[in-house]
Amino acid sequence: MPNRLAGATSPYLLQHAENPVDWWQFSPEAFAEAQTRDVPVLLSVGYAACHWCHVMAHESFEDPETGDYVNAHFVPVKVDREQRPDVDSVYMAATQLLTGQGGWPMTVFLTPEGRAFHAGTYYPPRPAHGRPSFMQVMVAVTEAWTVRRDEVERSAEQLTEALERHPELVDRMLADAGPSAVAEPAGDGAREPSGELAGEWLNGLELARDAAHEGFGGGAKFPPSPVLEALTTIARSPFQAHEGTASSWLIPEQRRAARELLSRTLDAIVLGALQDHVGGGFFRYSVTPDWSLPHYEKMLYDNAQLLRVLARTVVILEREGTDPNRAARYRHAATALVHWLHREMVTPQGAFAASLDADSDPSPDEPHAEREGAYYTFSRVDEGLSSSGGVRPEPVTAAWGEGGRVTGILDESLRAALWQRRLERTAPHRDDKVVTAWNGMMIAGLADAAVLLDAPEWLDLAGAAAEFLWEHHRDAATGRLARTSRGDAVDPHEGQLEDYAWLGAGQLALYRATGDGVWYERSRALAEVTVERFVRDDAVLESARLDPTLVTAGATGRAEPFDDVAPSTPAVLARWLTDLSQPRTAGMATRDLVERLTAQATGVVLKAPTAAGGMVSAVLEREDPPALLVVSAADPAQVRELRDAVRARRVVDVLVLDAAVAPYGVPMTPEATEAPEHPGTGFTVWLCRDGRCELPVHSPQEVGRLLG
Repeated sequence: MPNRLAGATSPYLLQHAENPVDWWQFSPEAFAEAQTRDVPVLLSVGYAACHWCHVMAHESFEDPETGDYVNAHFVPVKVDREQRPDVDSVYMAATQLLTGQGGWPMTVFLTPEGRAFHAGTYYPPRPAHGRPSFMQVMVAVTEAWTVRRDEVERSAEQLTEALERHPELVDRMLADAGPSAVAEPAGDGAREPSGELAGEWLNGLELARDAAHEGFGGGAKFPPSPVLEALTTIARSPFQAHEGTASSWLIPEQRRAARELLSRTLDAIVLGALQDHVGGGFFRYSVTPDWSLPHYEKMLYDNAQLLRVLARTVVILEREGTDPNRAARYRHAATALVHWLHREMVTPQGAFAASLDADSDPSPDEPHAEREGAYYTFSRVDEGLSSSGGVRPEPVTAAWGEGGRVTGILDESLRAALWQRRLERTAPHRDDKVVTAWNGMMIAGLADAAVLLDAPEWLDLAGAAAEFLWEHHRDAATGRLARTSRGDAVDPHEGQLEDYAWLGAGQLALYRATGDGVWYERSRALAEVTVERFVRDDAVLESARLDPTLVTAGATGRAEPFDDVAPSTPAVLARWLTDLSQPRTAGMATRDLVERLTAQATGVVLKAPTAAGGMVSAVLEREDPPALLVVSAADPAQVRELRDAVRARRVVDVLVLDAAVAPYGVPMTPEATEAPEHPGTGFTVWLCRDGRCELPVHSPQEVGRLLG
């Protein structure tokens, strides 16, 4: 008989709707039930593409005996971390404080008020590899709750206090590592802060770099997408290094170091097993430090960020003309990624699905293969390899079984043959819920790549997703965004800061790519709502309104300045506001607001360089914002001609803003005879930076002189 999850919109929750465990969703009713029964809450958090979540579900949650024990002694609550990142965040922090590590499935035991007192991740059905069985853990927790209640309550209270103090400790740590900790450069004059920050960051990355295999650290390797995007900003040779901008502060050695680190890391990702060389796109991470054995789920957010990085790196390499093979390799990977996206990830509503599972049924040609990676692996590779050995035919042993991974650049005939073999297999499950933030990332990636790689048809994909989100995820009366939807059902939970910031950034990227003013208008309107809801005098919030149970558990709602799998949300917000190029946002000076959002950048760079890519990007963007071309009295043909004259720069370091679409207030300056709020006669273009505008020109051809 279906349990309470049968009506959920999350595919992950629906996977558990037939469990003998009588699951609740995270709700006041669930915690009220625990208080009435005077039993702990068993909180289980995971997501649809999580391999070990499936393992624990099959071993424990589908077992009737386990289900009976859970139902008798706990109120079980199941959470999709992608749908409720606010819940995941506070209890993951609790799990890490209690155990020193984290991961999914996450298993947390809570008081009826919501305070954590015991936690772990995956528990096997029988004791193994130093882990107690799930039943042993539950029996021990039940005994502690029944016999040593005071001890449990005391532990929960101490953990709650630690979670509440966390933001203060982070602030203190970063302040201690602040600007005074950055050594003054030798010589007569100090470099400007952004150039110095970039140098410190590159030094930190070099220390963390795995020189043997590339990437950072010595364990499992995730694509360091925020780091890579910041490296593209540093590596890009300036079209014109305007005096006083970040472009003029970065020295050639920094650019060369960034290009080298960027290319070496991308080579490891693109040539290794992280890329699906048969079907396109990238897997979530490599289990091994040499990028040779992936964990096979495909996440939308990874692919969105890598698409943007690949496109920007192609332009850097092609502009230099020094490494055509690398440029072609990255262009091929980006193109294959978009083909995969179009083929497998577009929902019937025109948006993008969240993920593809790692598990699937073994194929007929490999009946004894394990489920993890069964769709993607080949134990024998056909003839036709190049002499350089693009594919490694030997099997790879993983903790869950064997499977042959495919690496390198495939000959097209071999790729097609392997694709045909794959089509005979059972495809992995798709989590088809639509996550606002991740769709915003992909919209931005597609918009940039469409222009940089000259693939305008990709803009149709981006535009359809953006239109769906605006019409279905946004409350027209309040401007608030929903976090997720599935089909025509929109989940009632409000989006997080990342949902607002990434959708706004995606809309702005669409405007820069297409010139359609509706995207700029929507992005600017969303920026107003975002700042009003998430920025306070003393903090930037990840959640505009915290669930009362999470407040009881110790959540503060504060946004972290450190990157995770994506850039930190304060950094994303700062870049978006900078690129909008409006002097004021929600009644505040935008420049002051961006400086507040990036105030902890130096501390993050010095304390955690591999988690500082987002902040580095935001600071560089703050100090060298897009060159703003304000256009007035232009007919559509003239606007198109102007955009053609700017070419790909319009999505990199130039913003063409039609004053008729989005009026821009710029004060009069000594350098300007006319300001954009006082249009001249006929077609007119001003180049504006930091509220100062140069003398206008009156033809698209003259714009080149303005830009240099």
